[in-house]
Amino acid sequence: MDPRFSRAYGALAGLALGDALGMPTQEMSPAQIRAVYGRITGLVDGDASQPYAPGMPAGSVTDDTEQALLVASLLVRGRGTSSGRVALDAGEFAHALLDWEDSMIERGSLDLLGPSTKAALERVRAGEDPLSVGGAGTTNGAAMRVTPIGIAVSTADPEAFADAVWSSCQVTHATRQGFQSAALVAAAVSMGIDWDTPSASDITALLWKALTYVDSLPERGAWTPDPDVVAATRRAMQLVANPASSSLECLVEQVGTSVASAQAIPMAFALLARDPSPRALLDAANIGGDTDTIGAIAGAILGAALGVEVLPADSLSMIEEVSHLGLSSVAGDLLALRDQALVSSQEESPTSASPAADPDTDTSPEESAPASSPTSPAGRVVLMGQILVDLAVRGEALPSPGGDVWAIDEGMHVGGGFNALVAARRMGAEAVSLSPIGDGPYSSLIQAALTREGIADLGPRIAGIDNGFCIAFTDRTGERTFISTKGAETMATASAWADFVRTMHPGDVLYIDGYLMDHPTNREAAEAALRALPEGVRVLLDVSPVIGIPSALPSDGVIVSMNHREAQEIAQQSGDSSVRDRCREPREAARAMLSLLGRPVLVRAGAEGAYIGRPAQPETNTTADEVTAIPTPRVEAIDTNGAGDAHSGVLAVSLAQGIPLERALLLANCAGALSTTVVGPASCPTREEIEAAADALETRADGE
Repeated sequence: MDPRFSRAYGALAGLALGDALGMPTQEMSPAQIRAVYGRITGLVDGDASQPYAPGMPAGSVTDDTEQALLVASLLVRGRGTSSGRVALDAGEFAHALLDWEDSMIERGSLDLLGPSTKAALERVRAGEDPLSVGGAGTTNGAAMRVTPIGIAVSTADPEAFADAVWSSCQVTHATRQGFQSAALVAAAVSMGIDWDTPSASDITALLWKALTYVDSLPERGAWTPDPDVVAATRRAMQLVANPASSSLECLVEQVGTSVASAQAIPMAFALLARDPSPRALLDAANIGGDTDTIGAIAGAILGAALGVEVLPADSLSMIEEVSHLGLSSVAGDLLALRDQALVSSQEESPTSASPAADPDTDTSPEESAPASSPTSPAGRVVLMGQILVDLAVRGEALPSPGGDVWAIDEGMHVGGGFNALVAARRMGAEAVSLSPIGDGPYSSLIQAALTREGIADLGPRIAGIDNGFCIAFTDRTGERTFISTKGAETMATASAWADFVRTMHPGDVLYIDGYLMDHPTNREAAEAALRALPEGVRVLLDVSPVIGIPSALPSDGVIVSMNHREAQEIAQQSGDSSVRDRCREPREAARAMLSLLGRPVLVRAGAEGAYIGRPAQPETNTTADEVTAIPTPRVEAIDTNGAGDAHSGVLAVSLAQGIPLERALLLANCAGALSTTVVGPASCPTREEIEAAADALETRADGE
């Protein structure tokens, strides 16, 4: 069977299977399910006590599958396409749903429209505009029927994808939660269709990828006080990543199983991440609440990722025999629609040749590009360092010895070099982590966080030990104090990084977290990697408070970054009183570090900005070392934890994207400053926010 067809068919078949398994238990409590059925282990008849499907035969589907197939039929008939893009006509969709409910009533079914859909469509039945009635829908109705959109539309074009999803939910669920829930399911299905080498072990990565994708889409829909669905799903996935909170009982308690989109979709994702197999659909059928919808969503994603072959053939045969769905032909039609839409989008946006340089000017197209726009294929940001977990606490002040204080706020976050990689991702760069990962709950949290952010996790695995943690205390002034433990992240083997570093290419930036130099095995591995570094790969070394500079650091293509306090510490270690005296002020500290290290040095000075010291360059007629001041925005800092990481991450990605150095430094300063205005370590702002702040500083400088 063709793999794409298998996955398209699998999405619909998984939807129907999860739906049919959950049919007999929908809206029952776990205790009621146990009392009536024991445990659901396959397709069974609905009990007479079933509130919505009393006496329905095993293999019967519910509104989840029927409405999904209704969406599919509108798309396939061509009524749902316009200008080559997949989209549902609001009026036609609204009346098709009303006709469907009328037919269900005629059949004597109790399984009718859900609360949000019912409320919106009754207003349509009364004569209101279908586009004006869905502003209160926050239940899971849009998500349960969106699978055909995921099959018919690729995520390659975010705008077309978002438009298609929005067309399927705006009549009944025109809220932020309605759009998020439908987009999450459709994105996971669509990405599964395009997955080249699917395996069960990779489904968690697929789910995190869908989360990241939807989180990047512009917001749509009306505001409601209900929880953010993306955030709720992320929390559910984090629960599963921790063995201590991954049980079904814990998920039911912490996530919920109601018709609310902020419960049903997170639960479906969590069940799949917990057990990426058809067993997840059985779990859905037994947890109580909206079992049919949770199972249908989980089944659609599972089938889209792994293909119809992963689903039990005997169960699918029974469903087809009882419910007469014809899923195979529907899958083929939706795939054809997907291919048609892709062809149309390519025709609308043909690849254009690069513009030729104007013969009347000396400026090439590349030179005329905006300062913050990369003009050649961007390189990667590669972390050679350590990632651990931050146990973050905020309070008024550290307690005196033997004292006691109450925390204002607390949280558990993945930190260390991870923060810099998140900053790189916020800037649109490809990021790679080479940090060692161990075994244990902290290691699981780190792996999940890397996947969530779309960071390639290529670090060595250290068996038998967990990653370490850091207690990070932030006082009322925003200043932070750290106490760290040592775990797997400190135990890289001597050859851990050299093999990967050899594969790096010019344009890549190797970001070295200076903390690693405090651990002998990491230092040895770092120096071996630096000796293997290909020519043309730039290096950004953040010396960190531990102060460590590898002996194998190249002489060219390197920037050594430090804050003013670290510069003073290096001067103290040098034993040279003249160097120590010159480091009292940050500008002169940059000059002193430049002369001491013989490489470009950046000294960060908080609200004062930063100073970059660069050696003389005869080829550019620069005959003396120079120090340039780089301004920074004025902000009210509330949490400085992670500011240096944001600075380094944005600087690294700016260098990888070919942005001129002084502009890159300005962007980095803005990122570091803005990150202090919010609580949390991975607090780097968006690229748009960073560039706006940098533009404002440049405008101010021009005016002066």
